[in-house]
Amino acid sequence: MEKNNLEKLIDLGLQENEAKIYLALLELGKGNVTEISRRAGLNRTTGYDILERLGLHGMVNRARVGSKKIIYVAEPPSHLRQYLEDKKRAMERRMEELNDLLPDLQSLYKTDIKPVIKFAEGTSEMQKLYLNVLDAKSEVYSILNLKGYAEIFDELGAYQSKERHKKGIKEKVLAIKNDTAVWWHDKTYKNKTAKDKKLTEYRWLEDAEKYSTAGEVNIFDDKVIGMLSKPSENVAFEIQSQTFADFLKLVFEMAWKNNEK
Repeated sequence: MEKNNLEKLIDLGLQENEAKIYLALLELGKGNVTEISRRAGLNRTTGYDILERLGLHGMVNRARVGSKKIIYVAEPPSHLRQYLEDKKRAMERRMEELNDLLPDLQSLYKTDIKPVIKFAEGTSEMQKLYLNVLDAKSEVYSILNLKGYAEIFDELGAYQSKERHKKGIKEKVLAIKNDTAVWWHDKTYKNKTAKDKKLTEYRWLEDAEKYSTAGEVNIFDDKVIGMLSKPSENVAFEIQSQTFADFLKLVFEMAWKNNEK
């Protein structure tokens, strides 16, 4: 039995004992379980199980001699292709099952070890990161300066609001009060139904224009998403950390109580 052929069969995906049995049968041409297992250096029970398994993949054929004796015959090595095709289909099926299972597993996954930080640069990548807010399981807290932000991301903000309302995700917004903010708020929410208005509530931050801000910070679940839209920045980030998110939620709630509708 050539070691090189054994290694190659293992590289193709056969288990070591499968490769040993298959090579032993190729060398013998045919034989009973005892003969094949002895040639492969395995015990009879293991040899029988593997021969039956290889038979399911079309690599081995079983024949009866007389009334009781069973012998195994090797199929042409070209049948290895069928074996690999079967494994490929089985793997594809498992991948589909995994895709269905991942959301449930992700909901169970918790990590308090280190924050997970993602960055996105440029309008297109920023938009993708920003829309993660639509996966929120809790109420979204938003701190917002629309001046220098709405001019670039007007359509994105309107789309997010529409999709968020469809999903019934509530949002509280602390918005820096300026002409752009009032215009955008009225355009987006003034003619909404009472149900929609319950999903989004604004409170205004007065006298905040002295700070150099443009963009939005969203806090929800265990995530903080920031959109920095100043031309010199134009980046987005997402920080996943329950501790950090909870700190900002605490600060937001204190500010919320002290500002007018």
